[in-house]
Amino acid sequence: MPQLCAKSHSSEIPDRHLTTLQSAQGQNFLHFAKSDYFLDDIFAAWMAQQLKSHLLTETWQRKRQELPSNCSLPYHVYNIKAIKISRQSYFSSYQDHAKWCISQKGTKNHWTCIGDLNRSPHQAFRSGGFICTQNRHIYQAFQRLVLFYENCN
Repeated sequence: MPQLCAKSHSSEIPDRHLTTLQSAQGQNFLHFAKSDYFLDDIFAAWMAQQLKSHLLTETWQRKRQELPSNCSLPYHVYNIKAIKISRQSYFSSYQDHAKWCISQKGTKNHWTCIGDLNRSPHQAFRSGGFICTQNRHIYQAFQRLVLFYENCN
């Protein structure tokens, strides 16, 4: 270990990193990773703009700690407020600890992203990320869960 440290070069930790990954079957994925130095909303400031798609986000929204839907940039981010599992079963984002987003229905690109960050001001100080796919079966499964979402005011 001392030899490795002696030969290593000092480098700054990047605030974010985007990687394209490919499965053994040739399916492409995008991996968004952010360090705690990236102090912005990963969805609005980076993912939506990079994916060139309006995003619907489903993350745990603690009351008085949520970020509002954001339409200030070319590609918007909307908070999902409720999801449905079946015709009789639904729940709000205050009860859901999931962390995913999808492209808005009707957009050209059908992205589904799953990760480990909530859409909250406190999450800007955490490292984490999302893995995204354009697999239409995964997109359709998640898209059917959206009951309603918050528009921008």
